[in-house]
Amino acid sequence: MATVNVELPEKPGVKEWRWAATAGCAPLSRKVFRKWLFRVGASHLEDDACVLFSELFANALRYPAPDMLIATRWLVLSDGIRVEVDDASSQDPVVEGPPDDAEHGRGLILVHLMSARWGVKHRRFNDGHGNYLNGKTVWFEMKA
Repeated sequence: MATVNVELPEKPGVKEWRWAATAGCAPLSRKVFRKWLFRVGASHLEDDACVLFSELFANALRYPAPDMLIATRWLVLSDGIRVEVDDASSQDPVVEGPPDDAEHGRGLILVHLMSARWGVKHRRFNDGHGNYLNGKTVWFEMKA
């Protein structure tokens, strides 16, 4: 199956994409994100911002929306950038160390340590059949 991404209409200072919830879209999303950082004059944030974006995107791959698309928003702030990634898990993310033998669970620690600010906004997804499912937007900000 081919990967699909949908570019949404652009607003000033905001880039919105909806990515297919497939592993193949992860490297593509990072490549496009790097190009966006360069275009908005934030390439100096590239290394750290890409690590954090990748962590949020990986979590969203585990909990995709009912339409199997991962919504992302990249915003230019007056003093940096803000990155938002939607997922369909209603669980609040918790910053805590996983067991030593765990294969997952360290990404949010990186987000907490490397970003200027981060947070969660709860939201609801329409499943296309009139039902609403709980989910969230996880975001982080980096200062220029």
